[in-house]
Amino acid sequence: MVPALFLLAFLAIPLASLGREIISPGTAGYLLDPLPWRVAGLAAGQALVSTALALAIGLPMANVLTRYRFPGRRWALALATVPFVLPTVVVALAFRALLGGSLGSGFAIVVLAHAYLNLAVVVRIVGARWVTIDPRMELTARSLGAGPWTAFRTVTLSALRPAIASAAAIVFVFSFTSLGVVLLIGDSSTRTLESLVLRQTSILLDFQAAAVSAAIQAVVVGSVLVWAARQRALQRGGSARPMRSIRPHGRARWAVGAVAVVAAVIVLAPVLALVWASLRSSSGWTLAWWSGLFGPNTIDAGSTRIGSPLSAMARSLIFALATGLVAALVGGLAAVSVLTGRIGRAFAIATALPLGISAATLGLGTLLAYGRPPLDLRATGLLVPIAHALIAVPLVVAVATPTLRATDPRLVTVAANLGARPTRAWWTGYGPAMRTVMVAAGGLACAVSLGEFGAASFLARADGPTVPLVIARLLGRPGEASFGVAAALAVVLVIMTTTLVAAVDRGGRRT
Repeated sequence: MVPALFLLAFLAIPLASLGREIISPGTAGYLLDPLPWRVAGLAAGQALVSTALALAIGLPMANVLTRYRFPGRRWALALATVPFVLPTVVVALAFRALLGGSLGSGFAIVVLAHAYLNLAVVVRIVGARWVTIDPRMELTARSLGAGPWTAFRTVTLSALRPAIASAAAIVFVFSFTSLGVVLLIGDSSTRTLESLVLRQTSILLDFQAAAVSAAIQAVVVGSVLVWAARQRALQRGGSARPMRSIRPHGRARWAVGAVAVVAAVIVLAPVLALVWASLRSSSGWTLAWWSGLFGPNTIDAGSTRIGSPLSAMARSLIFALATGLVAALVGGLAAVSVLTGRIGRAFAIATALPLGISAATLGLGTLLAYGRPPLDLRATGLLVPIAHALIAVPLVVAVATPTLRATDPRLVTVAANLGARPTRAWWTGYGPAMRTVMVAAGGLACAVSLGEFGAASFLARADGPTVPLVIARLLGRPGEASFGVAAALAVVLVIMTTTLVAAVDRGGRRT
């Protein structure tokens, strides 16, 4: 009942509020307006190029990191996941620091940033399929007279096609609905419907137009995901379990080494450029940007107020803690419902609905439902952690459900036979696994909250920004000091996020 009430209050009601705006009189006029369709076309073109680049870089990485055995392979695979856990505003700032002098802002740098963010999607999804393909199938094709490229195209690539389609669809959706990257390093050629919804909401105060733009985006995203699901259903062949990794020999050893080195450079270069920018000024090495994080209003000037970065860090940590607690409770109970039968399993699937809805759409719906009279919750500061928890609940369910399913249910029966009451018997059987997985899932939810930008840009109060919002405000101001303090704050956000993810990973491997 707790997860059901949570989803009803903070997903169903906001979406109903959004739908009410869409079906209001005047919607036809907004649908005939060429602006949202032009922006949708720009976003689709940018997303297609970003997807193609992510596949071009990610497929060789997936081949090397999942199929071949070499020293440091585990660290290399973990390193390939780093871009995906970095906040989008951090990646945007890192690419501005790395390529700002040559590319500035625009289509090319946005495409590079999106490809970088989604490398882990390609490596994980395609790699998980690639490792199940028996290499003897390609050897058989070679022995029957096929050349190397023909054997790869007709055997391996054919088996990989559904996985590649799934990865491409996810990368396309992430790029199509991008907000932080587009706002910070984009220009008029890289607008997305997310940025249009934000402008229509916060600047124009035209909620009906924003709702129509969000609906157009939902139709495009839904169509892409349905296509990906159909492609995934076509997957046939391959082993159900991973094959043994291959030790490279001869020229393959050099190729594997080259791909691993290039992958490490691609992943580390933007992060190192970000650290460099936080320690350099036009006059040389400096710690002035770091000292600017801790002084009250050090970087406020004139009529533009940024706010204290230290206060923003404290606020983000409080929001992250609240998000972790709420998401762990709601997601944990939703995962428990999987054990109760068919209805529980269907409900657990329903908790994944926020994954198919963009953060801006969720933020707009929540703002329409709870950000204006008669029920205005913006002043309470609760809307941001609630929206973050809604985004994190599917992650908690995905983490907790396999662990609960793997727990032997006979432990509960034994405890009951020994005299334990039903609740005590259940906790005896599932409690140890539940405690561990809830701590891990709560930590991941905190990491999601720390770097989330889309929903917070709608729901955060002007005088209570989170760290990603402060970074965005700093980058919107000219001057070396603003950029330097933003870089230092981004480095702090990277440390906070990766520390949480590493702690969760280490704790999970120990238990």
